[in-house]
Order: sequence, then structure tokens, then C-alpha cells
Amino acid sequence: MRLRVLQFNVLAPSARICKPLDGIPWQVRHAEICQVILGLGPDVICLQEFCFVTPGFADLYLQLLGSIYHCYQKKRTGYKPEGLAILVRKAAFDDVQIETVDLEPSFCDRVAMFVTMSHRDSGQRMLVCTTHLTVAHASNSHDIPSCRPMQCQQVLERLSAVDAGTQIFLCADMNSDHLERHPPNNSFGYTTADVSKPVFMALEQGFNSALHDALEKPLLAGLQPISHTSSYSQDGCVDYMFYKPNPGLVLEDSFLYPKELPADAAWTDDEGWGVGEHTLLSDHRPLVADFHLEAAVESSESDVHLC
Repeated sequence: MRLRVLQFNVLAPSARICKPLDGIPWQVRHAEICQVILGLGPDVICLQEFCFVTPGFADLYLQLLGSIYHCYQKKRTGYKPEGLAILVRKAAFDDVQIETVDLEPSFCDRVAMFVTMSHRDSGQRMLVCTTHLTVAHASNSHDIPSCRPMQCQQVLERLSAVDAGTQIFLCADMNSDHLERHPPNNSFGYTTADVSKPVFMALEQGFNSALHDALEKPLLAGLQPISHTSSYSQDGCVDYMFYKPNPGLVLEDSFLYPKELPADAAWTDDEGWGVGEHTLLSDHRPLVADFHLEAAVESSESDVHLC
């Protein structure tokens, strides 16, 4: 049974809009995002920069996607205008339970969402988390060495506290790229490894990156994927879909959308990600992963042995 998961920072209308996206009305851009989502047909959708202050924003998503998906939302704390959303296919899941967490340190106003549910066709239990870590500011003394690792640690601790056999996914804008080769411009001596520590924390906890697993051979040949263009740091692959390799779960494919566009395509102020269709959705590229789920194995009396 196939499970398709989508990770995407949709660039909220309230955010800093870069060229050439600043010339596109937000309604047009986000309606196209919804149409792309429908065309991709994911079972689970994790969105960052879901806007809570732009009138009509959430209504647009509910109008275009609400007949197929349940939409769960979590605004960032403080006066932040945007946050997170997880959409799950109504026909695919039962027993959906939502948990939201305000991450420390509180002054970063970062949050995380956890959705636990049962996949109907396979009978497997799943836990999906989404979050958006603090931007890697190289201009202060706390974000890189303390704030971001603290946020990531809280998420990883929650994901580790699940029943054995649960399939675990972490879909996030990590605001770092563990393949980045150039050090950040800073006066504190931070290295690329310092900036990418949250990603390495997830990898060290036994998570795999779906995209990097799928691109294993091109990566060995020197490919460096790009999922986000940034005016304050190097462009890189900051969008991750982590999964725990477990029995009953097999990664089949993962790609940055549009699939035909090279994974290392660069952003330009004239054409965005490129001249093809659906390349002007966001300053991020959608990340898609396809998994095969095997049917859950039900225990029986014959499986129980007494010593």
C-alpha cells in the first residue's frame, strides 16, 4: 500500500516576499499551490508558514482542499503571523489525535505539531510531526549554538516516546543543510557543522532523510540539492522529510517538485525556480516522498510464549 507524504513551506503572504513572487497576488499563488497538492495526491501534507492574519487565507485552503483533507493548524506564539498546518486524507486514516507543543526557548516563538493516526488500508499506526526551526542567525550568540538544538531536542524526545512498531515521520523546514560546504558569514566563528547540528541530531537518532536516500548515487557524484532560496544565507536544501527505518515501511521514491526540474536547480529573480509549469509557488520547492506500507501484523495467542 502506498503512502505519499508532502513537505512544503508555502511562503505566507505576511512574510518577506522575494522577486519574482512579489508580482503575483497571494490568492493566485496559493490557489495554484492547492491545485498542485491536489494533482500530487498526497495522503499527509505538512505545511510551514501557514498564514493566520491574512483575511481569507485559511478559507482558501479549506475551500479547495477541505472536501478531501482534514486540516489541523497551529499558530506560532507571541505576535507571529504564521505557523504550521498538517492535512490528512479523510479516507485514509482513522483515530486521528493531535498534539501541539510550544517549543523552548519561548522568545523564539517556535512550535511543533504531532499527529498520531491509524492508516486504514495497512492497519499501521503512524506519528507525523512538523515544525519550522529558528532561522540560523549568524549575527547573534544564541540561535546557532543553543536555540535551534534546544528546539530540535524537544521534538526528537517527543518522537522517541512512542509505542514500538509506530511508523515515525518528521517533516520540517530545518533552516539548515547538512551538505552545505561554505561557512556562514559571522563574527562568532560558527562552522557549517554548527549551523547544521539540528539535522545531524535527527540523523544520529536513527532517522533517515527520504530525499537524500533517494538521491544516493547523484549525491555521491557531487549533487547538492536546493529546496530554498535565501536572502540572508546560502541557498540550500533546508526541507527534510525524516523517517525511521522500521519493518513494514519501505521508501520507494522522493523528489523535489517539479520532478523533471533538476534537484540542484538554482533560483533566479526573473524566473524563480525555472520557466516550466509550477515553478513560481514559493521560495521553497515542495518535497514529496512515496513509501510502501505493509499490512500490520496482528498478534495472536500462538505468538505468545511463556518462559
